[in-house]
Amino acid sequence: MTDWATAFERRLYSIENFVCSASLLVMLVTVTVGVCIRFFDLPIPNVAEWAIVAMSPLTFVGAAMCSRMKMHISVDFIEQARSKLLKWTAHFIVATLMLGFSVIYAWLGWSLFEDAMRSGENLLDMGTPLYVPIFFFFAGMVAMGIHGLLDLARCVRSGWPLISINEEAL
Repeated sequence: MTDWATAFERRLYSIENFVCSASLLVMLVTVTVGVCIRFFDLPIPNVAEWAIVAMSPLTFVGAAMCSRMKMHISVDFIEQARSKLLKWTAHFIVATLMLGFSVIYAWLGWSLFEDAMRSGENLLDMGTPLYVPIFFFFAGMVAMGIHGLLDLARCVRSGWPLISINEEAL
């Protein structure tokens, strides 16, 4: 993979890491504050809604991080396969499916995001706009698509073992 693509993916991963870390922090703080509000019967709005909203970036941007770190279930099969040809084929199929999945869901996420923007719907407790968690669904799928595309490029660049099948590959 070229240097710019590797640097770009590394930067994207660091942004994803920051977003997920911030989401965890928001969840921790708002759940703690929400418990205190209920326990002490404080006359302030329950901010636990923000913990629920923070689950969206953690889930979808976190899924993109997992695709970058190759922490999805297909890795077990790819790592245990003995044949280089089988490993390459599985990697190629997984990268292609990951790219297809993320493109379809990014498109659906964008449609949902547009609808939420147009409707102006808000969540109940704090009035958080519905488009906020939906945006992270879209953003996570776009990031996953970028990782999938770069992974597919790395796979293709590593060589086409189907062209030069030899005894070691089998």
